[in-house]
Amino acid sequence: MRLTLWARRAVYLCALLAALAGQMFDVGWIFHYIFFLTLTLPLLSLLLSLPGILGLRLRLAAAGHQTPRNMPASWSLTAGNRFGLPVSCVTGRVRLRCAFTGESSSFPVSLRGAAPGVSASWNVVTSHCGLVECSVSRLWAWDCLGLLALPLRSFPADTLLIVPLPEEPRRLVLPGSSGNTVPVPKGNAAIGEDYELRPYREGDTLRSIHWKMSAKRDELVTRELLAEKRPLPILTFDHFGDPDTLDRVLDRLAGCSRALLKREQPHAVRWLEPKTGAVREYAVGCEEDWLRCLTAIFRDPVPPEGIRTGPLGNGGDDFFQIHITGTGESPCPER
Repeated sequence: MRLTLWARRAVYLCALLAALAGQMFDVGWIFHYIFFLTLTLPLLSLLLSLPGILGLRLRLAAAGHQTPRNMPASWSLTAGNRFGLPVSCVTGRVRLRCAFTGESSSFPVSLRGAAPGVSASWNVVTSHCGLVECSVSRLWAWDCLGLLALPLRSFPADTLLIVPLPEEPRRLVLPGSSGNTVPVPKGNAAIGEDYELRPYREGDTLRSIHWKMSAKRDELVTRELLAEKRPLPILTFDHFGDPDTLDRVLDRLAGCSRALLKREQPHAVRWLEPKTGAVREYAVGCEEDWLRCLTAIFRDPVPPEGIRTGPLGNGGDDFFQIHITGTGESPCPER
């Protein structure tokens, strides 16, 4: 567009000089008219294009809010107009940035003949996990002749979440197995008992009635099973390394989180900010929580070296740690 712009302006300048020369060497009214028309032509073109430019509405959107790694993905810039009028051309500059991997790129984009519904699209590299942010700046709308342009108001950037490919864990010990379930006394239940006693309520089954205690109290007494407390799994990983290693770690982290969610087991994901060592922790109880956690993971840049996430200590009956690595077998709990 830059070469075309200067070529058009050069042609107009030549036409203006020719009209000026004709006016200088000929005193007839026709050359005065041609010179005046040539001189005001850019302004007339801008005035004719102004309604379409003022009604122009641009929309930046990805093909989807998230896409698996190594799958095709693209963004599009689509023109709309509240007056239904076209615009000769819209130009701008696209900037793609991924804070997780530190990669960024920029390139020009243009919409020629920007009638409502016309769009320009470009592909996105999805070879690594991350949160890719796309923004369009330096937006200009051009008049019919392509000689003058008006700046357009910028709009918010759009993001695309490139999610990992979940790897099913092989040796993951899930809560509720291998003695990880701990009875929790409720009400007046004594520690070591697996039920508590309470007055009979309508709807209780006959099997739940404690007949000996009912005879002592001279009223119906019901056994109520104790609630079970499952230790909270905490998934940890090291937030540094090369992109390929981090992709493998995130694949295993996603598979582990999905396995826990299938068991309806809430859990937490914890990592350390690679430079400061600040603790980042997100609770995950559903798929939306996992996506929020993944977005937070991608907002921290990944350096080649960082602070390792060590053991969290003996959680007892409160939690147990599962540390995810990019090498070796699937994760196993650390107590």
